[in-house]
Amino acid sequence: MSLRPDVKLPRLDESLLPELLECAVADADPLEVMPPVEGPGGWTGERRRAFLRFHRSRALAPEPVEDTYVILVTGRAAGAARLCPLDDARDAVEAGIWIGRSHRGQGVGTAVLRQLVGLARARGARRLFASTTAGNTPMREILAGLGATLTQTGDEVAAWVDLRP
Repeated sequence: MSLRPDVKLPRLDESLLPELLECAVADADPLEVMPPVEGPGGWTGERRRAFLRFHRSRALAPEPVEDTYVILVTGRAAGAARLCPLDDARDAVEAGIWIGRSHRGQGVGTAVLRQLVGLARARGARRLFASTTAGNTPMREILAGLGATLTQTGDEVAAWVDLRP
């Protein structure tokens, strides 16, 4: 059960995409939420268009490569979460999360990761993979709290959560 009942994860669709973009522009650096785009830093017009193309080519594609969810906190976009099948491990999914700066440190990440675990189980995954950096202590603690096995190599931390009952 979520410690934050006001945190919801509806699946990303075209109606939520503009709100997700505005959340990213207002509360995140482009490099936190999408692949790099050539040009000056910040949320340029091209970077905004690239954000929309990115999601339309992945979660909103005719044959989606991942499931993306909008993190809603009290009904407003606060970030995104995803589950993506791992090519080299057919029973596993990779979880990814970005949370807008103004919502960090408030239990949103814990609520989101717990919901992602439930969604991964519902789709038949037996393992969940997540990665973070050594300096991201809050995410490392959340993953450890879910029983993840953490392995650090340099600055990268890999986490595996066993989803079997």
